[in-house]
Amino acid sequence: MAVMTASEQLQITAASTAGGLRNGGIDAARLVLALMVVMAHCASLQAVSPAAHFYFNNGFARVIVPFFLLTTGYFFDRQMAKGIGPWVWRVMRVYLGWSLVFLPFILFYQEISLYRLGLTLFFGFFHLWYLPALIGGMILLHAARNLSDGALMALAAVLFCIGGTVQYAENIFLDLSAMRNPYDLLVLTRNFLFYGFPFLALGLLIARGRLLAGIGPRRRFAFLILAVAMMIVETTLEYRSLDPDGFYDLTFSAFVLTPVLFISVRDLPLSLPGFDPRRISMVVYLSHPLYLLPLRELTGWGPVPLTIGTFALTFALAPVWMWIGQRLRILP
Repeated sequence: MAVMTASEQLQITAASTAGGLRNGGIDAARLVLALMVVMAHCASLQAVSPAAHFYFNNGFARVIVPFFLLTTGYFFDRQMAKGIGPWVWRVMRVYLGWSLVFLPFILFYQEISLYRLGLTLFFGFFHLWYLPALIGGMILLHAARNLSDGALMALAAVLFCIGGTVQYAENIFLDLSAMRNPYDLLVLTRNFLFYGFPFLALGLLIARGRLLAGIGPRRRFAFLILAVAMMIVETTLEYRSLDPDGFYDLTFSAFVLTPVLFISVRDLPLSLPGFDPRRISMVVYLSHPLYLLPLRELTGWGPVPLTIGTFALTFALAPVWMWIGQRLRILP
């Protein structure tokens, strides 16, 4: 799993609403969701029960990356102010920079072969998969930006449904536990085409006022409850019918819940003066595996101490990574 806050920091200017003001609700949500990424990677709720772990990691946590993708799509016009080329270079620089940071981990955890290194370069290591999916998705969205709203929505929905269907077919028909490298299959669905583009397109449609526009607080709350219920039902069916260790990145309920959640937090009247949660959330997302993976490898800690240790090191060393990242230009 992985999530992705880094790309959203690569905007030309701070994220803004139509009136030009930063939205504290979106900024606060980014930080909360980044913290949830750490908990998911640490399997924190395994300390409660396997069921709690599954419902968290493969239920609500499946809206984290879609939320960040949707947010980037929402600010598509602002990010494209200088064209697609400069934006792609900024994100690519961040991706390549952090891939170099994680190169020792890549060489330690993976076999050294041209195939494996090529797969890692094009699709990303561990949590970095989000950035290639984002880059390809934004290039595709840029190419499709002049489609009618109906055509864009249909294209996003069809591509996502194809990816979700392929993913469920893998879980149903393949014996993943018998495969040598089952996670190689993730590149078939967790990519720019079936994952990145659809949520980016949803964000652009919301920005255009063509999706969930003019919905009052009561209807918005009703939609949110309905979408959460859909996610609970889908997660329950997965837990009872499929392999708990299967692939659940593309959940159909997330395609419904994410835009409803986004507009709900977007319109919250929050103000965060003197504090930039976007930058903190970016550093948390990018750097936390630097501590999580060695702690898990060397200590044998359970979910709770692993979570505490990862959070402690992540926040303690966050200022260091901010300083390094800004000077090496792998952070905005």
